[in-house]
Amino acid sequence: MAASRKREMSASSRRDRFSTLSDDVLGHVLSFLPTKEAACAAILSRRWRYVFGSVHTISFEETEGERASDWTTWFHETLELKSCSDELLDNVGAALLCRRRCAGLPVPLRSLRFAFDKWHRWDGVAVDQWLSYVLTHRRGGDQPGLHLDMRFHLGPVCASEQDPGAKYYMNDSDDSSEADSDSESGKQGPSWRYLLPRSLFSCTALRTLCVTHCRLKLRRQGMAIELPLLETMRLTAITDSGRSIQRLISSCPRLADLTLESLWKLETISVHDKRLRRFSIRCCHKLTSADIDASELRSLDYKGFVPRESLLSLHGTPTNIPSCTIDFCQPFYEEEELAWFGDFLNKIPAVTHLHLHLESLENRFIELVEFPLFSYLTRLTLRGCIDCDHTIDTVRWILELTPNLEVLTLQVMKSDEVDEIAYHDESSFLIPCLQQRTWEITIENYEGIQSEKILAKLLLRNALVLERLRVVFAKGLGSKRRNKLEAEIGKWGVANSEKIFTTM
Repeated sequence: MAASRKREMSASSRRDRFSTLSDDVLGHVLSFLPTKEAACAAILSRRWRYVFGSVHTISFEETEGERASDWTTWFHETLELKSCSDELLDNVGAALLCRRRCAGLPVPLRSLRFAFDKWHRWDGVAVDQWLSYVLTHRRGGDQPGLHLDMRFHLGPVCASEQDPGAKYYMNDSDDSSEADSDSESGKQGPSWRYLLPRSLFSCTALRTLCVTHCRLKLRRQGMAIELPLLETMRLTAITDSGRSIQRLISSCPRLADLTLESLWKLETISVHDKRLRRFSIRCCHKLTSADIDASELRSLDYKGFVPRESLLSLHGTPTNIPSCTIDFCQPFYEEEELAWFGDFLNKIPAVTHLHLHLESLENRFIELVEFPLFSYLTRLTLRGCIDCDHTIDTVRWILELTPNLEVLTLQVMKSDEVDEIAYHDESSFLIPCLQQRTWEITIENYEGIQSEKILAKLLLRNALVLERLRVVFAKGLGSKRRNKLEAEIGKWGVANSEKIFTTM
């Protein structure tokens, strides 16, 4: 009898329990895999043949610069008006066609994501078909929300990053007389950008809209916008006028997460009567005024030139914003710019997690920036070059203004010129947060040059309550060099602290 029970248990363990699940449950599980891998499940058995039709997430993307060196193919394909993104077009088309064949299944599409390395006008027919299918089958109701992420170009989007095509992209606009003469499909005339269909802006099921390098053209007569459920929106490299962008934002009553990136014609923006929880401005270099209701704001991200005091107006309770990231597209040295930076920091004195990207730190930084006392700050990330005495002094000065800091991360950037570093007395880093609060320190992109060693030693020697040290070495370090640095760093830190060493 024991042998019979053992055989039954053995047979049970070999049984394919997954195949007993319904197609919609299997499709939900497979939706967490890359789309190609999810499609491969169809060959596992005859039972799984139509399971892919229940996968609710479709995602395909090219890689940046995928065809950058293939000029021959590019030339011939262009002459014949053939797409160089044939694999991407075939994959997305096949995935949607499979869903159409399985139209009787009760699983709506929840997410469509695609990214072209570089989109061209003759790809527009395929994109029109994709969106027509998706939007036709998603008209709100009790179904889960729809998430769209459509990128028509991969590469730098900030003009200051010297994107070779930046000027070409920036010259295109829906407000120019040439663009207005385009056909409604956006495939005639001089404009190369894809024109989003009207039906997209009346899709009541839409919850996420992320678009890059395309056109809105919301000034068309009779253009209605109805996006009652939209919560997340990211607009990148959209050259429509500021009025069009403002109109779109104002038509989203439930907007909670807004990212505006490289909007070259945007000069002013106002976000009121929204429960905005995350707001990000990145590389909108012509922006002069952003008026934001910050009563529920939890995260603020800024990247660009040093902001003037009048750039950002926060209403509600802006001092309670817990997370903030500040990044700059270029170094700044002028006294006026340093003063503006100090004014910006004083808008967020109650921040608890701060990420600062400061490429160059001089002694004038300490003298001219009115850095507030960050009494609530517990996590600090500093990114920049450790190339001179001033850098070390500035790090010390910042730490003195963060008395309750618990987690410190240094992201080291490489500098073309590194000055000779003078001797620093360890007592100069007798900072309260290091001796009483800081329990975790991370140093990323560490090469072990003199300036990096001095700063690391000063920090670790004085971190008396350190529990975890994490060092990420720069790429290309040999094993002998790395072993030597590990042994050296191990002598500086608290003896019983956890030490983690990895490579980028």
